[in-house]
Amino acid sequence: MIRYLKHEEIDKNAWDACILRSPAPLIYPMSWYLDVVSPGWSALVEDNYSRVMPLTHRKKTGINYLFQPPFSQQLGIFGLQCNSDNTQEFLKAIPKQFRFAEIMLNENNPIEMAGTQKLTNITLNIERNIEEIRSGYNDNTRRNIKKANQNNLTCYQGFDIEKIVSLFKNNKGNEVKQSDVWYANLLTLAYQLRHKSFGTTWSAIDAHNEIVAGIFTVEFANRVILLFSGSGPEARDSGAMHFLVDNILTDASMRNKLFDFEGSNNENLARFYMGFGGEKKEYAFVRMNRLPFWMKWIKKR
Repeated sequence: MIRYLKHEEIDKNAWDACILRSPAPLIYPMSWYLDVVSPGWSALVEDNYSRVMPLTHRKKTGINYLFQPPFSQQLGIFGLQCNSDNTQEFLKAIPKQFRFAEIMLNENNPIEMAGTQKLTNITLNIERNIEEIRSGYNDNTRRNIKKANQNNLTCYQGFDIEKIVSLFKNNKGNEVKQSDVWYANLLTLAYQLRHKSFGTTWSAIDAHNEIVAGIFTVEFANRVILLFSGSGPEARDSGAMHFLVDNILTDASMRNKLFDFEGSNNENLARFYMGFGGEKKEYAFVRMNRLPFWMKWIKKR
């Protein structure tokens, strides 16, 4: 039986144990992670935590709705292996109080139903030595790594998250226009991940000892996730991002199973990730609309 539990009713120890029993555990649905990205989250729980599904919600103009929190690429159902029927049962069990939903399931939640769309994730098997991994790089990736070495870039592993966030905000930030709250939540999450020994930054340092690019990775359950990155204008010409990923793969190879690029549905990013020999995986984006007819009309407009 699937039950709906409010935040205060959730046994977080049982919850986290269920996540870790999943065929492919992810860090995003861990209770402490959800507490940062979606405070007050509620949940669907099957039987005695055999399967669980977080419900990350907000309220706007009196309407309760489900949304995908930032820095949480995949949520959905975790625990015992799912089939399509299990996935649909959980979606049907979402309480009627949530009138609208736009949520992402995970790669292990098969589903065939109306209102779903397939999104792309890119991962790389790193249960191999680095030379075998590098044999899958394309020519462009190799050229950029060579360029970085010619530019005398060095890689520093530490915790330069604020500098990397500043690089992003001062460059890519002009295009994506995130709120101050978004940046504050990112830093809070990064420090929480560092405190739990899951988060690390990798910085490309130029000859003037300046950071030109950086990547924040999360290492959890034999998966290394590229959670966030930032770069300045010098990074493209110097091959800094290719150089950093190669250094991360060198460190993580044979010690973990997967490197997770976290996407992407952006064509340019996908090309960059695939240049390392990545493999495309699919997960479902689900949209549910229980709004009254007149509100559906307004939302469309």
